[in-house]
Amino acid sequence: MRDVRPSDSLWKEGAGYYTERPEQVRRTPLLPDLRRLRDRRILEIFDRHGNLTPGCRVLELGCGRSRWLPFLAAHRRCEVSGLDNEAFASELARANLSGAGVIGRIICGDVFDLEGHRDLVGRFDLIYSMGLLEHFDDVADRITTLARYLRPGGRMITTVPNMRGFNWLMQRLGSREILEMHVVYDRKRLTRVHEAAGLRTLAAGYAGFFDGQVSAAGAPARTVGHRLHAVLCRTSSLLAEAWLRAGRGALAPELSWFSPHVYYVGTPAGPVAAPQCA
Repeated sequence: MRDVRPSDSLWKEGAGYYTERPEQVRRTPLLPDLRRLRDRRILEIFDRHGNLTPGCRVLELGCGRSRWLPFLAAHRRCEVSGLDNEAFASELARANLSGAGVIGRIICGDVFDLEGHRDLVGRFDLIYSMGLLEHFDDVADRITTLARYLRPGGRMITTVPNMRGFNWLMQRLGSREILEMHVVYDRKRLTRVHEAAGLRTLAAGYAGFFDGQVSAAGAPARTVGHRLHAVLCRTSSLLAEAWLRAGRGALAPELSWFSPHVYYVGTPAGPVAAPQCA
């Protein structure tokens, strides 16, 4: 099995993933779009499995600009924090919280460095990541590390992009390099790596019907393949939205070959280890 290609370059300022500027998100904050089935399903996972209550402490790992932290602060009254190792992504997250008019803490640092974040260990009721763990091969060890941020009885929610089936084909067309930055997960594999890390499974599955924007071409390019990818992304998304509207959301199965996300929810099977920091 090949090693996953490093993805650090994707998250740099100007690399193509983050297209917004801090001043833009302060004016127009980025929030989940609950008109879309995908975001409604993610919210359902939070509400059903996150044990969210007013004042509970929530940490997003690899938060980026984070659409969900301001939402959870404003609409679920959580005490929110985010952790990301990219300075520009952290700046965007702070600006997004400010633009949404909510309070939260954003820390720029390595999420796997417990020594550098001793004040966060054992503090949170819920930790979650969206598009983080699929970029690493040694993921079970990393999940074990991340679970140390939880209080006893806390929960972990993980979502990764579903790079199987049609989504795999679209990403292969858009950029083979970006495809090789991802470990491809299905529900069983995502469950297996979390259980290998010592978590007890509460739920796992696929979230959303279809999203043509799951795949990416990276920085703007002018090749025929990139232009074709962009057209197919837009067209397939519009067709999927038309299908959902025609069926009023009733005909929207969450299938392994089309759904945009794979998700996992778990809790440490035993007591969370005490910090080993000196």
